Amino acid sequence: DKPAFEASQLADLILFAGTNYPFGRFMPHDKTIIQVNTNPSDIGNQLEASIAFVADGAQVLDELAKRSGNDKARAFEKAARLNRHNWLMWLDKLADDDSHGLAAESVIREIARNASDRAIFSLDVGNNTAWSLRQLPFEGDQHFTMSPWYGTMGYAVPAGLSATVSHPDRDVWTISGDGGFAMVNQEILTEVRYKLPVVNVVLENKAFGFIRHEQIKGKLGLYGTDLEGADWAGMARSFGAIGLTATDNASLKSAFAKIREYRDAGDMRPIVLDAKLPYIDPIDTSFIPLDEKKFGAGAADGFRKLYNLDDEPTLADLMDDEA
Repeated sequence: DKPAFEASQLADLILFAGTNYPFGRFMPHDKTIIQVNTNPSDIGNQLEASIAFVADGAQVLDELAKRSGNDKARAFEKAARLNRHNWLMWLDKLADDDSHGLAAESVIREIARNASDRAIFSLDVGNNTAWSLRQLPFEGDQHFTMSPWYGTMGYAVPAGLSATVSHPDRDVWTISGDGGFAMVNQEILTEVRYKLPVVNVVLENKAFGFIRHEQIKGKLGLYGTDLEGADWAGMARSFGAIGLTATDNASLKSAFAKIREYRDAGDMRPIVLDAKLPYIDPIDTSFIPLDEKKFGAGAADGFRKLYNLDDEPTLADLMDDEA
C-alpha cells in the first residue's frame, strides 16, 4: 500500500527477518539490505543482501527493540505511522461513499468488523487480494492464507474449506473475485454436505481485474477480461447454502446483520455474500510518484488525476513537518 511503498523508498535500511518474500526483488536496490533467516537456502534467494546471516528473526527483532534509536529514526517512525493512519482514514472515506455503487473498501471493512480475533481469512488472487491485505486486521490470533507464489485463481474457496475442517473452532472467511469464484463455486456443495459454516464473500465487478489493470497500464486493447456476471446468492441457495446480496452500504449492513443472526443461532450452513461492485481500477501501489521532490510535480499531478486522489501528504512531507 502507499505507506509501505513510501517507507521502502525513503528508508536507509531494509531488514528481511524470517521471510522469503517473493516480491523482494522489486524493492529499491539503492538501500542497505539485511537478511536474517533460519533457512540458509532462503538467503539471497529473492534479492542480493548487503549483510546476511542465519539466525532466528524473532530473536533478532527482540534484540533490536532493546536498543534505543536516534532522533532521525524516531522521526521516520512517527511520520510513517501518521502516513499509515492517513491512508486508513482515506480508505474509510472510500468505504463511506456508495454514490457510485458499493465500494470494495466497504465490504472489506465490514468483514474486519465482524470477524473474530481468531478468524482465518482465505484470499483469492486478483484485485480482491489487494483490497483484503489493505484493510483486514491480522491482529491477535488471526491468520490468512493465499497463493503468492503461483497466483492460483480459485484458491480461496477450497483453502477456506480446508481451513474450517482443520480448525472447526475458528470462523473462516473466503474472499474472492467473481473470476476466481466462477472456477470453484461447486465447492459450496461440499461445504453444504459437510456442514462447514464458511462465509464466502464474492467481490463481483464483472472483470478479471488484475489482467485488465495490466492491459490498461500497458495501453493495450481490453480483450478477454470482461465477465458476464451472475446471481451468486441465488446459486448458493440452489446448492442448499445461504445466499445474500449487497449492492450498497445499506444492503451490505443488512447482509452482515443476517450473517451474525445465522451464526448466533448456530446455523451450520455455509454463506455466500454476493457483493456487486462497479469496476474501478484500483490504485497501483507498485510505483507511486507522489513525492514531488523525487519525481517532479508533473508526475505527482498526473498520478493524482489518474486515480482521482486528494492532495494528501506523503511520507516525505510528514518527515519535513517533523524536521
